[in-house]
Amino acid sequence: MRFISAFAFDIRFQWRHGFYIVYAFVCACYWTLLNFVPDKYLEKTVILLTFSDPSALGLILAGGILLLERDQGVHDPLFVTPILIRDYLFAKVASLSVLSLIAAWVIHTTSIGVPESPYLFSAGVVLTSSLMTLLSIGVVVRYQTINGFILMSQVYALPLLLPLLAFFDVWNTRLFQIFPTEGTLLLLGSASSPLSIEEILYAFLVLIIWNYAIYSWAKRSYKEYVLGGIGERGAGK
Repeated sequence: MRFISAFAFDIRFQWRHGFYIVYAFVCACYWTLLNFVPDKYLEKTVILLTFSDPSALGLILAGGILLLERDQGVHDPLFVTPILIRDYLFAKVASLSVLSLIAAWVIHTTSIGVPESPYLFSAGVVLTSSLMTLLSIGVVVRYQTINGFILMSQVYALPLLLPLLAFFDVWNTRLFQIFPTEGTLLLLGSASSPLSIEEILYAFLVLIIWNYAIYSWAKRSYKEYVLGGIGERGAGK
């Protein structure tokens, strides 16, 4: 029940601040751009956009939402209620994953059609969005300004982009398999190319492990930098 309430609050908050309208405009821009991409590059371009979209959405938008909530004083009264940090984080992940999933399907279906493996494709989008959302939360609580957050979020996320070097045939190494991006690219690629059982299990395993690790880190960071600050302010009153 607490999670559902937090999830509903996040959806209303995002709608009220125009995130869905902005993202409809972004999808329209993507669709326009893809109309100018030659057919031989279209599939790779769609996969890249589908990857970058939930990544950017989770990484930048989640941090922006937390900064906005902090400026509006949402956090202080929020944790007077019975809501748990777990519910708060899961609600952020779920609400932004919904937005990512809608955007990813719009981009893919309007450019190259319905994915051949819709469930694997959707899982790739959701697990990537959740990872980047949690990473964003773990970073943003450490900074007071949007500029500081944007700069450092790129620093934290940059290593995760290394598997794109193999995707563009620049450089490949088995070490890339430790990064969650490798699993993401496999699941998104299932939209047009079937995956083996081993590839599916690997993709899910690496993404779930990374999601759990980043969730644990984000939860500790939130306790220290947000709830700790609320406690200090309360003690000072």
